[in-house]
Amino acid sequence: MIKLIATDMDGTFLRADGSYDKERFARLLDRLRDAGYLFVAASGRSLLTLKELFQGFEHQMAFIAENGCIVEYDGQILFETKLSPEDYGLILDELDNHPDCQGYLLSGIKGAYLPLTSSEEYVRLASHFYANVQKAGLTSVADSIVKVSAHCRYDKVHDLVALLNARLPHFRAVVTGFDGFDVIPAAYNKSTALALLCETLNLSAEVVYAFGDNHNDLEMLAFAGTAIVPDNAIEAAKQLATEVIGDHSTDAVLTYLESLVSDDKD
Repeated sequence: MIKLIATDMDGTFLRADGSYDKERFARLLDRLRDAGYLFVAASGRSLLTLKELFQGFEHQMAFIAENGCIVEYDGQILFETKLSPEDYGLILDELDNHPDCQGYLLSGIKGAYLPLTSSEEYVRLASHFYANVQKAGLTSVADSIVKVSAHCRYDKVHDLVALLNARLPHFRAVVTGFDGFDVIPAAYNKSTALALLCETLNLSAEVVYAFGDNHNDLEMLAFAGTAIVPDNAIEAAKQLATEVIGDHSTDAVLTYLESLVSDDKD
């Protein structure tokens, strides 16, 4: 029977600079496949960015992108939701009227789009997490938009997220990092994407290993039969954990997966 390994990227699988040991991962991915495990990158990042991150491995794994708004398996899109211009217009209006918002972007299928007035500093920040970042007139973007991503003062991010969730009931704002958050349709998250992948593969949640560290991982951790969180995770994630492992900067997820495969072969 196939088992799923679904891991968040930033703060969990990736180091602080967004890197990972590709040679070590390549060896591990072969062992995981031979042992019956499917590796799933489950991230708030775009599908385009995730495929760049895992270039050369993308045909051996599955993807949950945009916090559950896109699911791809075996090269096929299983699920994809989009925001209409009216939808993201409502969200941007709220952000424009909030003094603590320090920048936002539209994440689309082909790239990420920032307002023409965005600072170069914000362009550089966005480019760390998104591919094909460009400034554009956001009312005339020729792309399918999946979500809105934004940054604000780190000490105000939870207040702003709570405000947006109160004012925009059809959407859900969720903290993705110390000063960042995403806004997506309220019906979706990483666990809904995992449930769809399990349904496609005729699997139960009991055979899912989930790894995550932040607010946008909580549903996924609660869904999985086994929930693993790094030591740097927020307390709410640790409360859901089957096990707490090392800090993400120490490649703790790779180490755990290597031991998992080793145990499977014993």
